[in-house]
Amino acid sequence: MTSLKRQLCRSAALALTLSTLAVATAAEAQAMARRVRISIAAQPMDRALEQLARQSGNDILFTRSAVERLTAPALAGEFDAETAVRRLIAGKPLTVVRDGTGALIVRPQAAAAGQTPSTARDDAPPGEDIVVTARFSDGVERSLDVKRNADSISDAVVAADIGKLPAFNVAEALQRVPGVTIVREAGEGQFISVRGLGPNFQAVTFNGMPLAYNENIRNSGQSGRQFRLQVLPAQLIDSVVVIKSPTADLVESGVGSTVDIRLAKPLDRGSFVAASAYGGYEERTDTFNPNGSIAAGWRSADRSFGILGGISYTKREVQFDRLRLGWDDAEIEGLGTVRVPGDAQPYLELENRERLSAVVDMQWRPAANLEIEIDGLYSQFNNETTERRLTYYIPSQLSRLDLSTAVVEDGRLVAGTIRGARVRNYAEYMDQSHENLQLNGTVKLDLGGWHIEPRFSYARARSDLDTPIQRVQYRTASGRGGNLTFDFSGDVVGDGRVTSLYTDLDLTDPSLMPFESFAVRPINSEDEDKTAILNISRDTDFGIGGFTVTRIRFGGQASDRYRDYQRRDRATTVLRDGVQRTGDFLSYPVPGNAFDQSIVNRQPWTNVDWDLFNQSYVLAGEYDGVNPSAYDLEPTAADLQNSYRIGEKIYAGYGRVDFESTMGGVPVTGNLGVRYVRTETDVRGTTVSAVPDGAGGVTTDVTPVTTKATYEEWLPSANATFRFTDNVQLRLGIARTMTRPSLSELRNSINTNSVTVTSIFNEGAAALNDPTLNLQASAGNPNLRPYTSWNFDASFEWYFSKFGAFTVAAFHKDISDYVASDFETRTLAFAVRDGTTLPVDILVATPTNVGDAKISGVEFGYTNKLPFGLGVTATATFATTKLELDRAGVGLQSAGIQGVSDVSYSITPFFETGPFEINVSYTYRSDYITDSGALVTSLPTPDDVVAYYQKGFGIVDLGASYQIRPNIEAFVQAVNILDKRQVSFAGTKAEFTEIHTFGRTVNFGVRAKF
Repeated sequence: MTSLKRQLCRSAALALTLSTLAVATAAEAQAMARRVRISIAAQPMDRALEQLARQSGNDILFTRSAVERLTAPALAGEFDAETAVRRLIAGKPLTVVRDGTGALIVRPQAAAAGQTPSTARDDAPPGEDIVVTARFSDGVERSLDVKRNADSISDAVVAADIGKLPAFNVAEALQRVPGVTIVREAGEGQFISVRGLGPNFQAVTFNGMPLAYNENIRNSGQSGRQFRLQVLPAQLIDSVVVIKSPTADLVESGVGSTVDIRLAKPLDRGSFVAASAYGGYEERTDTFNPNGSIAAGWRSADRSFGILGGISYTKREVQFDRLRLGWDDAEIEGLGTVRVPGDAQPYLELENRERLSAVVDMQWRPAANLEIEIDGLYSQFNNETTERRLTYYIPSQLSRLDLSTAVVEDGRLVAGTIRGARVRNYAEYMDQSHENLQLNGTVKLDLGGWHIEPRFSYARARSDLDTPIQRVQYRTASGRGGNLTFDFSGDVVGDGRVTSLYTDLDLTDPSLMPFESFAVRPINSEDEDKTAILNISRDTDFGIGGFTVTRIRFGGQASDRYRDYQRRDRATTVLRDGVQRTGDFLSYPVPGNAFDQSIVNRQPWTNVDWDLFNQSYVLAGEYDGVNPSAYDLEPTAADLQNSYRIGEKIYAGYGRVDFESTMGGVPVTGNLGVRYVRTETDVRGTTVSAVPDGAGGVTTDVTPVTTKATYEEWLPSANATFRFTDNVQLRLGIARTMTRPSLSELRNSINTNSVTVTSIFNEGAAALNDPTLNLQASAGNPNLRPYTSWNFDASFEWYFSKFGAFTVAAFHKDISDYVASDFETRTLAFAVRDGTTLPVDILVATPTNVGDAKISGVEFGYTNKLPFGLGVTATATFATTKLELDRAGVGLQSAGIQGVSDVSYSITPFFETGPFEINVSYTYRSDYITDSGALVTSLPTPDDVVAYYQKGFGIVDLGASYQIRPNIEAFVQAVNILDKRQVSFAGTKAEFTEIHTFGRTVNFGVRAKF
């Protein structure tokens, strides 16, 4: 840390010195117009002028009719905006003048002779439209511009796309990009997968700088390096670029892609105020919540200073139902060995989601050769979650199966009645708080042809439980849960519902359900990243063997990341003095529409009243109440084993050369580069073991453990673009990339099942007699190596003359050191309420580098629009995968890669006429492997374990708007308008494992811009 601070201070001192030198020469520099790097392909004149306006940051005004049927030549190099315009219109019947505000106006030559330059945008001739970005198709066109002019193979969504599409956050806006699929939580997109690789494999940056990562604190599963795009509102983002073929100057760690989230630049646009206000209606909860955003920008008259900022507020009250089930072999007297359903669990989750986000960007150009920019992001995402769950025990109760009611189909027991069952009534409650802060500082300095750019960033992500995870369990004894009737016959996966699941026990009568336990789990996680980057470049013009080097770039990066994850588990809850637990504690009514779509014949039940539990309980001798943070409690041996700290330092340097040439008469541009990366990790944790005390008892041995590791990687890259015509080009890319192991996979800790911990604490060795007890755990491995991959990419791109494009891209990834779980039985120490320690054999899954993976695929994109306003944008991706694991004691195995759909596609027809527009989007992905908890991780399922799949799923969304006035429009957005459900299965579609219902959402409101 000290070394990094010293480097930051030196870089800051250098930047200050260079800034002083620049200001000293400002008088001479100000006399020259600001020159910027311009790269524009030959294309229709209107699109060329739009691109030039964006790249130069200068307003360029023109009418469509003035430039109709005119083509602009290719333009590359450093120019001021006016010179660049004059080169584009050279030889054309056009002229350019600058108005009083500094805007450039392009007009027909004949008209220019008799007209005075206008001083405002509103001075356009009657009936002509000044070019503005407003319609859905304008956003699609700009996205294609970003793709067309990128340094490598990329795709993008921009502000107009994001605003017009039904998208709650950035992840949902990205699902329509070729090769991108999303992972939903309660119907809302949270993470993205690119080209078949999960969220851990995507390097997510904010204006090019690393972000910090929130942690999954709703259960013991952890996400490590997955950035929760759910925390970013779509309304405040200018564009999101998915870079699929990297260049050497990009921050590494994206085998799948680099996803750069970009803000608008205040000097690129005039002053404005934009606002939206809308109501959000949730069908499942029948609630309506106000939402809105406001953004504003101001730019000085001399265009030397600008500031832009925005704030967004959203609130949702959502309900989603999950019916979960497993399958296993069992011997049943009278039926023989059959596949039987596991314990059936209807999960009902209610969430109150509230997000407040803000962004800011400030640019200052005190001199023509100096620019200083500061940008930032803040997001506070709160999620109050209540889970109400039943468990109908089946395998452990099959001895009481009424054979006359049993139905066996294809060797599976799919229906029957158990005469005397066992039922659990369970509940969880927590209030999650996810906070993100990002601050970036950039200095851009031109000195004697050298472009010097020091950059600094600070990122912090906190994930806390304002109310810790609270778990209450009521459970009947075996045979005391009434008569259980279940019917899972028919095509459950296809229909998304089961026929029956209920008992004749009255689950609304608390007196019939004995109380068993109340446990709490506080979790606090903080992730912090400090990064310094120095980029230096220079435009050149010298030849090497038929190639012209147009620019050289080099630089370096130093990053310091720190992760602190603290978890506490307490089953020491006791009632306050004078308080008695009554039936009221289990009398909270469950919503009547729970599982109305997934279980035809079901039963009502009451569940935990969380207010009563929170008012009535304390942690004995430790905390007055049941809402502590992890830092409020002294860690036990088990707590230390479940917690960890990780330090990670990254040092990188790169060199890159941009070139141009011709091959067989075809112009070629591209770049070559190499990046060197050194990573140092410092992982701190605790091992806990059961040790005989010599007197027939067992004690707990607690040992702090620190593991240091270092690895280095060389990452070469090359990209080339062949421009066959003005509108047709071929891109080729080859690169070696890396993704670091998940931070959670690096931990020195072991996580065991919370119900298991509580049961052993309360019952001691007697708990081990319960056949439903989960005796499995997951561990970390601080010696993991990074995933590395050789990537080969090709992209054919045909851009239509007026609007749209057809693109097809092929890719192949050859991944080494893939991380998978290896399993071994370990003896772990468990605390018992009487103060003793109980050693228990637990099957522990540990991540190891044991695999090699290959992913190949083809992506298609098509966008077009007819003259009368009907258009379509569509994407499709086809992928194949192969994973081989070399596991100790097992040998070579083949396995499936989690999160990869063989087919995914999106089609969005749209119609624009006058003030009205509408788009309907259908997004689909085919079956893909998950893990048993339906979470996306980097751990594949080996073929000796049944693979869990999510069935192919398609969703229809709608967006429509009507322009009330030129600057005001009303809009409506609907998500999942066909009310589809997600279904999972194990191995075969005859064995469903989950039915997930999340319902429809409708937003409607107004947008305005002034």
